[in-house]
Amino acid sequence: MKKKYLIIVIVLMIFAVGCNNKESTAFKEGQTALENHEYDKAKKYLSDVLEQDSKNESARCMYIQATKMSKAEYYKNKGLYDKSLDNLDGLVNLENGSQKIKVESQELKKEVEKLKSEEEEASNIRKANAKEVAKKAVEKSEEELYIWQKNQENNSNAEDDDKNQDGDSSDTNIIDNIKNALGGLFNF
Repeated sequence: MKKKYLIIVIVLMIFAVGCNNKESTAFKEGQTALENHEYDKAKKYLSDVLEQDSKNESARCMYIQATKMSKAEYYKNKGLYDKSLDNLDGLVNLENGSQKIKVESQELKKEVEKLKSEEEEASNIRKANAKEVAKKAVEKSEEELYIWQKNQENNSNAEDDDKNQDGDSSDTNIIDNIKNALGGLFNF
């Protein structure tokens, strides 16, 4: 009977050592993948470790690092700097995990902050330029409107003068026509 228990204990020990060895290998592979920026691969290995030992805090933190670094880089490349910074803020404050990734996340955060600042500065310059262009366009439009109004006034005055002259001459023409017609009748 003691032999049976002894065999069972030995088998369990071998099994436990095998599981720990498998867990240790997956952990190392996950860490290596993470530090090589192979985030999907790292998450797979670290997920395997967490399935074996859900209390493994280092594996959990590295899994979070893989997830957040992947998102941070994606958002940075898309120009969504605020979202990238949100993910990086979460990485900087992690206690466990890969120290290499922690340092890289701090460097990436500085880079993204610089890119965001440059984008905001460029946006402000574009806004200032747009305001200046709009101001000049309004000034030009006001000037053109003033010139147009003056031309309309001049044209209106010229038409009134023409009407007055036409009116005087047309009145004279009418009177002359009447005189001629009457003169023909009465021999003026």
